[in-house]
Amino acid sequence: MRSRACFFFFVVLSGLFFSSGWPPLSEAEGVPERVIILGFDGVDPTLLERWMDEGELPNLASLRRSGTYLHLGTTLPPQSPVSWAVFSTGMNPGKTRIFDFLHRTPGSYLPDFAMLGEGTLTIFPHPLKRLGASAAFGLVWFGVLFFLLRRKRHRILFSGGIGLLGLTSFLFLWQWIPPKIPKPFSRKEGHSFWQRASEKGIRSVVIRVPANFPPEPVSGGRLLSGLGVPDVRKTFGTFSFYTTEPLPLSDTEMGGKIIPVRFRGNEVKTFVWGPKDFTKPGQPDLRPELGLSVHPETGECIIRFQGKSYTVREGEWSPWVHFRFDLNPLLHLDAIGRFYLLEISPVFRLYLSPIQFHPSRLPPNISLSFPRNFSGHLAGAVGLYKTIGWLQETWGLNEERLDEEGFLKDLFQTEKQLEEIMLHELEKGDWRLFVGVFEGTDRIQHMYWRTLDPVHPAYSAELASRYGDVILKSYREMDETVGRVLERFVDEETVLFILSDHGFRSYRVNVNLNTWLVEEGYLVLKGMGDIRDRNLEDLFNQGEFWPNVDWSRTRAYALGLTGMYINLKGREPEGIVSREEYDAVRGQLVQDLLSLKDPKTETHPILNVYRREEVYSGPYLEEAPDLILGFADGYRVSWQTALGGIPAEIFEENNRKWSGDHCSYDPSVTSGIFFCNRKVDRDALQIMDLAPTVLEIFGVGIPSEMDGKSFWKSVASGQN
Repeated sequence: MRSRACFFFFVVLSGLFFSSGWPPLSEAEGVPERVIILGFDGVDPTLLERWMDEGELPNLASLRRSGTYLHLGTTLPPQSPVSWAVFSTGMNPGKTRIFDFLHRTPGSYLPDFAMLGEGTLTIFPHPLKRLGASAAFGLVWFGVLFFLLRRKRHRILFSGGIGLLGLTSFLFLWQWIPPKIPKPFSRKEGHSFWQRASEKGIRSVVIRVPANFPPEPVSGGRLLSGLGVPDVRKTFGTFSFYTTEPLPLSDTEMGGKIIPVRFRGNEVKTFVWGPKDFTKPGQPDLRPELGLSVHPETGECIIRFQGKSYTVREGEWSPWVHFRFDLNPLLHLDAIGRFYLLEISPVFRLYLSPIQFHPSRLPPNISLSFPRNFSGHLAGAVGLYKTIGWLQETWGLNEERLDEEGFLKDLFQTEKQLEEIMLHELEKGDWRLFVGVFEGTDRIQHMYWRTLDPVHPAYSAELASRYGDVILKSYREMDETVGRVLERFVDEETVLFILSDHGFRSYRVNVNLNTWLVEEGYLVLKGMGDIRDRNLEDLFNQGEFWPNVDWSRTRAYALGLTGMYINLKGREPEGIVSREEYDAVRGQLVQDLLSLKDPKTETHPILNVYRREEVYSGPYLEEAPDLILGFADGYRVSWQTALGGIPAEIFEENNRKWSGDHCSYDPSVTSGIFFCNRKVDRDALQIMDLAPTVLEIFGVGIPSEMDGKSFWKSVASGQN
């Protein structure tokens, strides 16, 4: 989508971003010179404490002795977008507007992503401006060629030809320049504490904090977006799988694309499943040709794409492949991805990661960083890196299109490169506030909790013997990162905070809440036709949801990973529950949900049910689910419930590799962790307390809308 006509415009913008002077460092007496905050998503206090006590994590154990270690209260629900939005703003979800990974689109029953929406970027607000731009380009062509040919004898003849070329250029440009292009926007509300600090001259560097895309402007600082950045298909991670194995051609539950291939000899021509072409009616998928040739004797596959060749061996990842998707002769999109070759024979299996934006060659409607060219500068410093928000290949592994070794190689390589980015920015030393978040600890627990839990349905003694230490390895790498930061960047004038946004629990059983609602009479079906499972492609492309629901008799429905909604008259399109009946229906639902039992174990899967006004406050309270559920260890809302699906059974064993979770669990069983290199005279902290604390450290006024409470005075009084 990058327009060559805009090239010089972006060059000028890039210069403006980096030409402003840096504010001087504060010299206020008694104020710490710097604050470093390192987030490690999903680190669980139970595992952490066990491994600290066993001597596996020496740097964190030392920090516990010399400073402070506490459990950190998380959010309801304990989901990364919700928790990190609260962390960054110091406000409860009723003010940040993020209540779940998914939310209900207002005025409908459709699910959508809570962090991100899509608007339009208007290039030509009026047709006459589009006409003028096209005409101007045609005249430029005319003038340039007339100048080059002005010495020719038959200038009139040449001028006529040039005029025809100019007219042709005008007509083509009229077709090539769209008046509008799609542009993402953040649904998160509120100002982050680094924004507030930067406005007061505190230079800040922020690396991959979730729920921060498109990137927030940070005055005088730098920011790289994290969780929330989509791939080029505008999803959170569409992988492709090329195979000779006969498989269903439908999309996988997690949105992966299955592409069958049939070799002629050792060669095959197939395609890359690219982004949608927004310039054409119906937005068809772009599918440029991809050539593959295999060499079984060497275990290699040669990948040919757009005139370049890449070699990948069995059990290895390819180098970064540069993809160019042409929308028309003027507009194109640059992207990157990597292939992983599982097997050549007897069955060919080739995995392609989600195709993501090239950090140095961005279209005009996408920014991955602030300033805009910061993402490209990082690529120049550390090499190409993953830009997608969901960094790890969890979807491919869960759908068994990627093997264990491929997943782990990618995860640890990705985390190592993220550490390289963080250290590169820390070493510049031109900041006073540094905030960075690592996510590998979360993703590896999602996929390998099954190796720690012998009663998990997906537990295998053989797999546990091979991969039972991979979560510990991830924690060790966290400990080593902390050790490097302590040694190189933390002195007496530096405050170091380390935290996780939530803990982890075993995910043994799926709970299909909509199925339960049907059995209890809260949700009524018209019939049993088309009750296929929903998938992420339905979500991203707004496929049909709830096809068999009789809304005229339905009182409640579940959507997202913890939410339940009342079919309220005047709010839902076909609501039937009146405002007068609202509290009674909710009250009955609470009783019935808390009475629910797993017939196999006689266990109550739901610990608590919260009315939204009991736990949230603020201008967006009305957008929250009417009820928020907190589950017990072992139980989680099913993927199908999250997407509005209605499977046959209420309880289903989770025998998938995605075996650990936190999203649906009650906050009381999913606390995060907190460290500080100074003594904190507090018994408990909440994740929302970090934002006001940082502002108080730097002498920045704490806004009244912040719900968190600063604990800086407790640090000062308890300091060694």
